[in-house]
Amino acid sequence: MNARRGIRRVGSILTLSIVPLACAAPETEPSPEVEVAASVAAAPETPAGALVMRSIGFHDPEGIWGTRPIAVDWMGTSSAGEERVAVHFSLGRNQADFSLSGRYAGSTIEYETTEGAWTAVVDGQTELSQEAREKMRLHREDGFFWRGYYGFLAGLPMKILDPGARLDPDVSETTFQGQPVQAVRLTYDPTVGGDTWYFYFDPSTAELVGARFFHDETINDGEYLVFEGVAEHGGLRLVKHREWYVNADDRFLGADEIQSIEVGS
Repeated sequence: MNARRGIRRVGSILTLSIVPLACAAPETEPSPEVEVAASVAAAPETPAGALVMRSIGFHDPEGIWGTRPIAVDWMGTSSAGEERVAVHFSLGRNQADFSLSGRYAGSTIEYETTEGAWTAVVDGQTELSQEAREKMRLHREDGFFWRGYYGFLAGLPMKILDPGARLDPDVSETTFQGQPVQAVRLTYDPTVGGDTWYFYFDPSTAELVGARFFHDETINDGEYLVFEGVAEHGGLRLVKHREWYVNADDRFLGADEIQSIEVGS
C-alpha cells in the first residue's frame, strides 16, 4: 500500500496522516517467499538499506508482515495518563482489509475497510454527523485514515521500504535518548509525502529504538518517538511501547502500547 506520510496535531497529541493511495489486492495471493523477495528488492544496496534489512530481520525474520493476517490490541494514553484510545484491530494479508473496534476520544467505534470502501458505526449510530466524522477522523484520507495510521505505526521498520520512500544511502553514528545508535534518513516522493523522518537502531541488534520527523527540519518542528520493548507472536516482533515528544522542547504528548498481537495463518 502506498501512503502519504505527514503529521497533523489535534489537541495535545499528534495525529499521523497516512493517506492510502493504492490498495489494490493482487488477483492471486502471493506466497510469503515472493513478498519477502520483493521487500529485499526494495532495499537499496547501500549501508542504510543494509541496516534497514538487518532491522527487519530482527523484527520480522520470517517475512510475516504483509503476507499473513495480524490482530493487535492497542492502547493509548494522553500526557496526563488518561485513556485516549483502546482498540482491537486486524490487518488482512494484503492489508486492504482492515477492521477496528473499541474506544477513541470517549466514543465507541466499529470500523471496517475493504480495498476501496469503508464503513463505521460510532456510538451505535450508522448515520454520522459531520461533527462525529471529524471527531473520529473519518473525514480524513477519504475515510481510510485508521487503516493507514495503524498500518504504518505498527508496521515499522518494515514500512520504511514502502513504495515512494527515498532512503539516504549513508548510516550515521549518533545518540538518541543518551544512547549510541545508528540512524537513517528517509524522505518521500512528493506524491507520497513531504515530511523528513529519521529512524534509530540499536547498533548491536538493529532493533528499532526510536524515530523523529520534521515538516521543516530547518526550524526543528515535528516530534519524536521513543520505542521500547517488543510484542511478539509467531515469530513477529512489533514495537511494544511508543512515547511521543515535541522536538522543540521535549514536551511529552502521550504514549501508545501494543498489549498483544496474534499472527494468523
